[in-house]
Amino acid sequence: MNPFRMISAVVFGLSILATSAFAATEVAKVNGKSISDQDVKAALASVSDAQRSAILKDAQAKRNVLQGIIDQEIMLQEAEKLKIDQSQAYKDALAAFRKQYLMAQVLEKSVAPKVTESGAKRFYESNKQNFSTDRVHVQHILVTDELQAKDILSKAKEKDADFMALAEKFSKDPSAKNNRGDIGPINRDSPFVAEFKNAAFNGKKGEIIGPVKTAFGYHVIKVVDKYVGRALNYDEVELQVKTAFREGLIRELVGQLKSQAKVQINDKALNSL
Repeated sequence: MNPFRMISAVVFGLSILATSAFAATEVAKVNGKSISDQDVKAALASVSDAQRSAILKDAQAKRNVLQGIIDQEIMLQEAEKLKIDQSQAYKDALAAFRKQYLMAQVLEKSVAPKVTESGAKRFYESNKQNFSTDRVHVQHILVTDELQAKDILSKAKEKDADFMALAEKFSKDPSAKNNRGDIGPINRDSPFVAEFKNAAFNGKKGEIIGPVKTAFGYHVIKVVDKYVGRALNYDEVELQVKTAFREGLIRELVGQLKSQAKVQINDKALNSL
């Protein structure tokens, strides 16, 4: 199979960098718009060094890359002719991209250098309890108001209280209509937010915990049962460790920046949404 067969299609979907610090040599023109050798090299920025070297040594492969850039330029010119770049949708998309790009660059400069192998291993040693095959069976009730969550917590702790009946009646979690708040057993890497999992795993069997605040609201959690597993070695969970380490560093950075920022919230406007 020719490894370069799909190059043109791949390049078609790339964002081409038009500027370069090096002198550019024109390799093609599309309706008077110049395409340079630097554009071709920029189109290969996302491929491996070995693949890039192989492509640049193969005449047909380079022509395929160039053809992809030409196809893209033709479509871009058509978009400009249709004035798509002047639409509000385009401006909104550009603004969204700007936010994502700038935030990613902050993380690249402030967080990425700290995610070292030694740092990740130290994080693992300090948080071994979070990397195991332990499981916990939980039920929960989700509401948007903290006072309501506290009231439900009190009701749930009453003698003979039916936690699942309370979940069915009060929980804002859409799944509560079907599972009555019973999530079942979850493990350390189940797709739940950290605050929820930490509370569940730190709780004792039979304990009712809350309110636990997350991005979704306030949770009242019942620990139905706990299943002790085994501790996982670093090599078994290296990716999970580095992900958790990085997320912790991001939370730390955001917290630091937030403490230095002046944040004002218009509750009236928020509540009217």
